[in-house]
Amino acid sequence: MPSKAVLGKRLRAERIRQSSTLKQVEGKSGVSATHISQIERGITWPTVNALDKISRALERSMSFFLEEVEIPEISIVCGDRDPVILCEKPRVVMRPLTNGIPGGKLHFYLLEAESSNGSDAYIADHVHEGDECGCVLRGNLEVKVGDEIFNLKQGDSIHFSATKQHRIRNIGDGTSRSIWTSMSLGF
Repeated sequence: MPSKAVLGKRLRAERIRQSSTLKQVEGKSGVSATHISQIERGITWPTVNALDKISRALERSMSFFLEEVEIPEISIVCGDRDPVILCEKPRVVMRPLTNGIPGGKLHFYLLEAESSNGSDAYIADHVHEGDECGCVLRGNLEVKVGDEIFNLKQGDSIHFSATKQHRIRNIGDGTSRSIWTSMSLGF
């Protein structure tokens, strides 16, 4: 979470970007202009209720002001970015396709995985809030959601609640390639 000063600067910058006065934000939010000014100057922390009202008045999510590191509103990822190696055997590489945006809840990535060669080695094995969906671009994947197993081939896609335990592995011969998006609800 940012410091009081950083939160205040972000709030003020957004208000000024929108050409809004303290009084206009007060009128839309019901939070006094004096209190908004104190928040903007880093003198006081807003309550959750006050920040929610101010955020709504500025038509922003609260997370826009609360992100640890300020991130741009539009995310561009260059194709030559270094991948993240998730596993060495079988080799699994993840390439983030977005850095995220303020208040964003989507995570978008490309997954390349060597064949599991019949082993029970799963690429991913986790649970989280929100939804997840994927599309196989090349190869064959086994996706296990709860107790159900789905075999996906090139062109197949899947969408499920990520609150269920889910696992993925490459059951094909070559390296698989798939695109995944997960949506987290609780930030």
